[in-house]
Amino acid sequence: MILSVIIVSYNSSSFLELCLHSVAKAISQLEIESEVIVVDNSSSDDSCEVLNNKFSFVKLIQNDENIGFSKVGFVGCQMIDGNGMFLKESKRVIPSIFSSFMKVLGISKFYYSALDKDKRGYIDILAGAFMFVEKTIYDSVKGFDEDYFMYGEDIDLSYKALKKGYSNYYLGDVKIIHFKGESTDKNSVYINRFYNAMYIFYTKHFNKFLFTKILAYSFFKFIISIKNLSNFSDLGLKLVNSKTTYKNTFLVTGSTDDKISITATRVDLNYLAINKTENSLLIFDLNSISLSEIINHFDFISESNSFRIIVPNTNFYVGSDYADKKGQIIRF
Repeated sequence: MILSVIIVSYNSSSFLELCLHSVAKAISQLEIESEVIVVDNSSSDDSCEVLNNKFSFVKLIQNDENIGFSKVGFVGCQMIDGNGMFLKESKRVIPSIFSSFMKVLGISKFYYSALDKDKRGYIDILAGAFMFVEKTIYDSVKGFDEDYFMYGEDIDLSYKALKKGYSNYYLGDVKIIHFKGESTDKNSVYINRFYNAMYIFYTKHFNKFLFTKILAYSFFKFIISIKNLSNFSDLGLKLVNSKTTYKNTFLVTGSTDDKISITATRVDLNYLAINKTENSLLIFDLNSISLSEIINHFDFISESNSFRIIVPNTNFYVGSDYADKKGQIIRF
């Protein structure tokens, strides 16, 4: 097998369906042998049923329990979130206690690479949400470390590659949409897993003395306490700021038929390039336009807008405005 696309999934059926449509279209244009593998971490939704009924080309591995990311799964790309904004974690530096502390204080320049987001170049850390790696290299660095349940395993893998003499290369001109947090609730469990992963990374690679381990442990526990307090105090603010009303709703489509029963103004992609839209909901019809076309038009779209995507051959659209809350799945 020349190319294996491996997707880890947990309770995100609709977003998985969107992902697989994109993957299927991409590999259909390749002239190499390829396969798609989905590892389901004991989802309680209809993920496995959807895979069996709609995506027969997918090799499904069903786990009996949620074993996390590291146990299943070096070139990275530019990621944008569910609202079309650049995700800084696309390109990071090797984290330290200092950079982690500064990030908690809201000063993140020490945490992310200075490389321009639209350029190509070598960086320290790639994002595990989307990366390419040769299997021989992956095996030589012993793959993802199973000590990490979720979060931190991509930092660990990238750093092990650097120590082995390999390079991590960032493709700023290649973009994907990354709907963050669809398999994770941003609660105390998430905060503990995220910052404990940083502790595992630090003690594994930088200092193994008992005294400094205790200091590092105390430091990260302090951060976890602060983040938990911040998370709970921000809940009311986040609910108030949620986008619930829009000035306009547009159905962006390349089709002229009326099969999609959504109350919206029908426009095409050229409309977005010519006309300024603000505080609007943009619903893109993936039956008639491609994800690459959608991504390329984000330069014309105001940050005040939200967007959703109609999954091909379905009666629903999905999208997400915030990284700290679940996205929307709207049926029509």
